[in-house]
Amino acid sequence: MSELVDLIRAGEGRGLDFVRLDELRKRTGIASGEVMKFSTCEMLCNSLDTDATDVSVEIETSNDFTSLTIRDNGSKRLSEADLSLILDFDNKASSKRGFLRVSRGYLGNALKCIFGYTHALAEADGLPPPEIIVSSHGREYRIRLRPDRIADRIEPEIQTKEIEDDGRNAFTVAFPASIPVAPRTLRGLLTATSMVNPRRRISFDVSGDRGTLGEAAGDESLRKDTSILWYIPQEFEALFKDFMRARPGTQLKEFISLFRGLTRKSSIRDILHDLNEASNHDSGDEVHMQFVPATPISELSDADIVSLCSAMKKRSKTISKRSLSRVLGVVGEEQFEKTRRANGWERLRYTCIVESEDQNARIYPYILELAVFDRGKDDMEGLKVYQCVNFMATTESLFSRSFDVAYRLGRVGIRPEAPVTVLIHFVSPILSWLNYGKSSLYLSEDRIMTKAFDKLLPIPKTPRVYRPPPPPKPLSWVPSGKLGDYAYEARLTSPGR
Repeated sequence: MSELVDLIRAGEGRGLDFVRLDELRKRTGIASGEVMKFSTCEMLCNSLDTDATDVSVEIETSNDFTSLTIRDNGSKRLSEADLSLILDFDNKASSKRGFLRVSRGYLGNALKCIFGYTHALAEADGLPPPEIIVSSHGREYRIRLRPDRIADRIEPEIQTKEIEDDGRNAFTVAFPASIPVAPRTLRGLLTATSMVNPRRRISFDVSGDRGTLGEAAGDESLRKDTSILWYIPQEFEALFKDFMRARPGTQLKEFISLFRGLTRKSSIRDILHDLNEASNHDSGDEVHMQFVPATPISELSDADIVSLCSAMKKRSKTISKRSLSRVLGVVGEEQFEKTRRANGWERLRYTCIVESEDQNARIYPYILELAVFDRGKDDMEGLKVYQCVNFMATTESLFSRSFDVAYRLGRVGIRPEAPVTVLIHFVSPILSWLNYGKSSLYLSEDRIMTKAFDKLLPIPKTPRVYRPPPPPKPLSWVPSGKLGDYAYEARLTSPGR
């Protein structure tokens, strides 16, 4: 069913939104000055979502523009047809639409937004919009965006030529040189991403700051599992209708088998039996059509879709805690230990919180990994806190909104000047991002983070007893001193002496 999983399902029209800075800001949740950071993360994410084991990041400023190039050795060959789908700006099209599963990057249209930013930012600076260059296994595509203000649409222009096949895919975009690069921030994002993808080699050259992270040992791609238990009925109905519009001929058995635990013929047969029972009951004396595995999904009514959702939930099983790590994925202490040794750090503390619980009428599985590295004699940069979600570094401090990380570290004696690195890695198929951009992360209050920190860096239950300084000693009633000392002579002659 991999073809169906990766099916791009088009959404509503977008017109020129992708070349308007105000609309791009709504869509991505970032300001113009953060474009380089956003683009690096999202394009790196696209490379790591493939079977690539070696990825390079290059940022270079020349004249009026700063170029960003991401190369990888992934086996996928991009065709002109693939690029045409990416460059269809009239629709919010994405293979990620509506799916609840562990996935790097949840924006779905990040590459379109990055392409749009190259055009919109150049126009804002009074510069000619630069070309977007894509190369893939012996083919090079040079792309220019041609906005049609009258027709309210973007017409991309693609020029193709044959080049030497170096076995790599590469994307190059350019932004005005006025956009800040922030090499130190980018290096932190790359370092954090490498720590949760240790079996991928990430080399970088960010304005002369060069380095290599991780090892090209190969890595399993993220599982494509999704469970019917993770959807509320409205989400399931929206997903179903997405597929109905994109491929109305999809058979019921194909759609049902997209969901974890429902791929067996017997499971599909039981679900369809329940669906037929519900449909016949709702129709009363009227004879209702019988749904079979080969029935096209387009033949289901709105009431049938609701009944199908209920039947699938009835037959589905939860993910047990024993298999949760395998389904969602986990980096693991062994890989973090290799990261520690590779960097010459002194020691590692690691904990993993694995949990699945009922929230908002759905099963909400998650994994939280917390690792603390002591960098020993590295006292130049002090405390570092890296935050990652679904195997990618975040571009903002998401966890700090629900949990004060710095305060918690201070309670156990880790101060801002301490040479310590803390990594927080949260994995879940259900991330409550806002509609536009990655600007919110749902954590059930701060309980999950508190549980992890209490396990790894517990605050002492018995606080230290406060012992105030002793009071000053009273003056002796026997004067001491010498004649000629004014204070001594005054005490000798004072009453009561």
